[in-house]
Amino acid sequence: MISVYIFVQQKLFCKYHNIFIVDIIIYINNNIGVMVLNLLNMRYFIEAAETLNFTKAANNLNISQQALSTHIAALERELDAELFIRSVPVTLTQGGLLFKKYAQRFLDEYSSMIHEMNDIKDERRGALSLGIAHTRGRILLPRILPHFQRAFPKVDIKITEGRNDEMQKSLSEGKLELLICKLPVIGANVRSEFFYQEKAVLMVSDALLEKYFGAEKDAVAKEIERTADIGPLEKLPFMLPHRGDLMRAVADELIGRAGFIPDIIVESENIETLLEMAVRGIGVTFYPKMFIDYSGFINFPDAFHIIPLNTPAAAYAMGFCCPKERYLSFAAREFIRIAKENIRL
Repeated sequence: MISVYIFVQQKLFCKYHNIFIVDIIIYINNNIGVMVLNLLNMRYFIEAAETLNFTKAANNLNISQQALSTHIAALERELDAELFIRSVPVTLTQGGLLFKKYAQRFLDEYSSMIHEMNDIKDERRGALSLGIAHTRGRILLPRILPHFQRAFPKVDIKITEGRNDEMQKSLSEGKLELLICKLPVIGANVRSEFFYQEKAVLMVSDALLEKYFGAEKDAVAKEIERTADIGPLEKLPFMLPHRGDLMRAVADELIGRAGFIPDIIVESENIETLLEMAVRGIGVTFYPKMFIDYSGFINFPDAFHIIPLNTPAAAYAMGFCCPKERYLSFAAREFIRIAKENIRL
């Protein structure tokens, strides 16, 4: 039989959880001996295990590399096992891989406990870690956060921005409590809730269409809008997001249906950069229609085509995702409610 006891070793202020518990000792009695594991050491280990670079991990944790090495060494002494193979690059041992799985589980349970304790105390405080794509965050969050902060002024919000696939990885690793992303999410350990429907539109300058189609340019644009078939643009240069981006997946689907291999002259992580180049007539790109509707500072020239694509391939659902086994805090549940009330498409 294994007995687990958790005690507070030291009381220090922790802004992340807005409480006075940081350094916790976990005593595990396995009938062979007593193992003493420090929760702070676990956090440091997880960061090192994720980056596999002690210098980068120490910078992320705002501690010295020597301090990080000391914490890792303490863990290895308690476990009586090496966790890392200290080579170039650093790799995890089999024991390190096993400990990472259980350490992450401990940290997830601790985070759930903190959220649930705050809810029980009926205190509108704590922290919310939210993931969202760069441009989508710029469009959505200014319309959500003012309402949320008025209701929850004591909740610290940590926003992580990146590509849809990167954010899903962070969610599965327990780094995010809530993620706004494309549905459905592949993974048995994630639960989701519908937010709104997005549609992609085709963006191309009038000058570029005229260069390739001459006097037929307007007829080509109307035919694409009528059929949602982008085949006529086969010879035009395309500018697309990197693979893994949500809009790239939509573009690949539409191009694949049209049956041609595109001439991709630019790839970028920033769809705003691609949009600006499309406005200047450099190439064709795709863009979420919702970003146009909600943005107050996109000025398109008169001779610019925003072509709707009325096909299921250009439409996709956005939703809220969270780890299935992790407690979802009251603040996170209220964030979802407030977001739905203020974003209506």
